[in-house]
Amino acid sequence: MRYMMIAAVFLCMTVPAFAQKGAKSTEWKEKETFHEVMAKTFHPMEEGNLTPIKTRASELSDKAIAWADAKPPKQFDKPEIKELLGKLKTESKALTDLIAAKGSDDDIKKSLTALHERFHEISGACKVDTKTGKHKH
Repeated sequence: MRYMMIAAVFLCMTVPAFAQKGAKSTEWKEKETFHEVMAKTFHPMEEGNLTPIKTRASELSDKAIAWADAKPPKQFDKPEIKELLGKLKTESKALTDLIAAKGSDDDIKKSLTALHERFHEISGACKVDTKTGKHKH
């Protein structure tokens, strides 16, 4: 009897975890990976530290390419999002090229800020209204 109770408790704790994993189909791994590098380069720039973006620009560009080329979750497989991802990919490469060419700190800040804004534009396009099931803009 004791083992049955332990088994019941175990099932009650693990089944919701498995169900929750299935519910995460709206997550987009490549988006999160890009965002992680963006956060670790953009926020230091806000504090005047350009070293992270200068050393990780090509990594950020690689993550943008991976995101743009990844198969999106079904609800995000939209022409508008694909177009924005194409821009993100191009703009990330331009930032990498700017840094490689020893561009000015001001130009690097402007480029990274624009890239950060593009990320938020894409994130906004990926939001779905849970009541209507339509994308929020």
